[in-house]
Amino acid sequence: MSDHNQNVQGRSAAVKAILGSKVEWGSFTKFPVVGPEGGYKKERFDVRQEPQVDPKVDLPDYSGPFKSDLRFSDFSREQLLRMLAMNDEYRQVWIGAWLEEIGNRFGRDESLEIEWLAWRDNMAPKLERILREFLPASLVEARLEAATIARFTGDRPAGDENKIDYVGPFAPDPSLLELSKEELVTMVLGSHEFILECFQGVSMQVVIRHGIETMFGISWDIWSAKVLPAIKDLKARHMGIAGNTVEAIMKDFQIDSSAMPGKAFDLEFEMPEPDVGIMTFNRCVAPERWEPLGRPDILEKFCHACCPASIIETAKMYNPNMKTEILAIPPRVDADHACCKWKLSMRTPDDPEYVQVETEDDSSH
Repeated sequence: MSDHNQNVQGRSAAVKAILGSKVEWGSFTKFPVVGPEGGYKKERFDVRQEPQVDPKVDLPDYSGPFKSDLRFSDFSREQLLRMLAMNDEYRQVWIGAWLEEIGNRFGRDESLEIEWLAWRDNMAPKLERILREFLPASLVEARLEAATIARFTGDRPAGDENKIDYVGPFAPDPSLLELSKEELVTMVLGSHEFILECFQGVSMQVVIRHGIETMFGISWDIWSAKVLPAIKDLKARHMGIAGNTVEAIMKDFQIDSSAMPGKAFDLEFEMPEPDVGIMTFNRCVAPERWEPLGRPDILEKFCHACCPASIIETAKMYNPNMKTEILAIPPRVDADHACCKWKLSMRTPDDPEYVQVETEDDSSH
């Protein structure tokens, strides 16, 4: 069978598995929505990827104040290189957690098999296009050759390790400091797309081999338990984000490696008050992929099973008194509406859900 036919069959199997799935809510709960019925029309759009460079802005990290109009080109070249490193660590944590959980449930051999099939059917057919789109031309051939994507054909070779090079395509080599800010921003955006393709490849193989409910279950189980604590730490190390305020978490979401601007996401960030943050997804990979399949039920469960586990739990990690309200979530009215909208604020002591946080002074008595 040709490589092309293998890849087409892999994608067809994923679509058939999805369309043939029956969604059961089971242990997953629909979260309450406090926004207006019908959601919100799209208004402003993402600016983080815009190529304009302000010579007066050269941020060494994101330890300073929140910028609603943040552009990645606001960061120095050194910091953009650290963002490439951050994105790779994020990929290690996220995809690593998926493969580890698959191994826990089905055994290591199945984890290796799913990883191989994800590369054979999803990553190998796309990697050359991704590298040519996001890398400077001078880097493409060497990194493409190092990826050895031609070997992803047929069945997985015998042995315990696939030895897949995830780092190489967007490796943050120090020599990249010679590139312009625009080129480095493009690489950061490309490393984000690479992460999403890795995730899609693995998750779709889970659907094909074990069903959509298993995919939902793995996503729910790993986010708060394994992924979020690690990625909060790497954002602190790479970006200098610290504190337990709404401002801190808004900066966290702005530079999150899994939701950067591009083909999959368009986000708007605003802080109308010092302790209030609003995050709007004008475009999101989930509606883009599930709505054309005519399965709003899968989309709705996906959004409730995955996004609150990420956003609400991240807020609690920053501060147990951070309140998350869902203003809009799929299914939406139509494509002219925002996909989802979230409000973050701080609970006050008169709130029934306020948590009394013990301080060092309190514990000494």
